[in-house]
Amino acid sequence: MNFYPINLDVDGKACVVVGGGKVALRKIRGLLEAGAQVTVIAPEICAEVDELIQRGEILWTRENFSPELLGDELILIAATNSAEVNRQACEAAQARKILVNSVDAGGNFNVPSRIRRGEFLLTISTGATSPAFAKFVRLMLEAELGENFGAALEIISRARREVKRRLPNQSAREKFWREILTPELWQLLKSGDVNALEKFFDEAINSLLNDNI
Repeated sequence: MNFYPINLDVDGKACVVVGGGKVALRKIRGLLEAGAQVTVIAPEICAEVDELIQRGEILWTRENFSPELLGDELILIAATNSAEVNRQACEAAQARKILVNSVDAGGNFNVPSRIRRGEFLLTISTGATSPAFAKFVRLMLEAELGENFGAALEIISRARREVKRRLPNQSAREKFWREILTPELWQLLKSGDVNALEKFFDEAINSLLNDNI
């Protein structure tokens, strides 16, 4: 199956996770990372999920799943250890036009393996054919993309605004980025040296200014 890739804004949106174990915990953390308002439906929960509840980060409906517990959530993730419960949750969510993902496969979207560095987000998917391979690729790429990659994106974003201010012509801006996005810049990004990266862009933009005087 060929999936249509999309990054979904769940900030402040109601989402539900059916299940309260370790697998559900991973799903919950991913939703919280993106700013979702999460409710867990499960008769029992693991200690880590309980800690999130005690801190007020998520809500808990302490019941076995039933369709009547659903409202107008944007997303439902079925993450119990029962394939039958997961199936019931998927069917109930789809009947209400809720986006649904299940750890048993099924539903209408999957959650790719991902690397997040600030606003930088890289996702890796194998179309659910081999989650282990997607995880392996993620681990390899994480070694390439250090923790400062997010800070590097902020520098590039500032440079983009400055280039746009100085070069109102779209074709000229495209030419600038074609010339600047080189293997040399990639090595600099991987190094994680934020100061060197700022110097690199300052010099590139000053050169751009001199060329257009």
